[in-house]
Amino acid sequence: MTGRTENLQRFINAAETAIQARAAQFPDAMAMADRMFSALKNNDEANTQNTPARLPVCSHLKGALDLAQNGPEPIPALADAFAAIEPEFAWARRPEAARVGADFYDSHANASIIGLGGLEARQDVRIGVSLVAPGIDYPRHHHPPEELYIVLAPGKWMQNDNPLAAKQSGDLVHNPPNAWHAMQSMDTPLLAIWCLWTGD
Repeated sequence: MTGRTENLQRFINAAETAIQARAAQFPDAMAMADRMFSALKNNDEANTQNTPARLPVCSHLKGALDLAQNGPEPIPALADAFAAIEPEFAWARRPEAARVGADFYDSHANASIIGLGGLEARQDVRIGVSLVAPGIDYPRHHHPPEELYIVLAPGKWMQNDNPLAAKQSGDLVHNPPNAWHAMQSMDTPLLAIWCLWTGD
């Protein structure tokens, strides 16, 4: 199997629409978003090595998607597009999850959608998703690529050791290169799509 499926293209289109809906509030992030979606106009090879897998925390996925469905436009359309491709995901824990603690180990999962380990193999763009069970801290971390989150189900975000700030469905979170950041779920599961530009 080669090329991009219709469902994956629908997801990419919906993610771009969700970001553009908040462009005026995040002007610093739009150059990265433009580079990313311009690059994605060219398909790359489908990843035939991907083995779909779910983890225990995925029991919270339906509840998180229900929250997204009640979010502002265009988040329900993005949630629908996400749900159509989610059965193909290889959900995994953070590599250091066992060292973080038992509560965290089975209470989070990430999946790559585009890029390494995702549904489309490419080097310039990485898009994935994080799911966190209610009442769980996702540890602070940083990385060289610039990052943009699209919040599907609410949670709290921290950047550069500033206080945690609540984000709602439809909000964006922009992390400049190497900015320290962390997440925290509240009394509902946190679900967010993350986008990284890795083409430089």
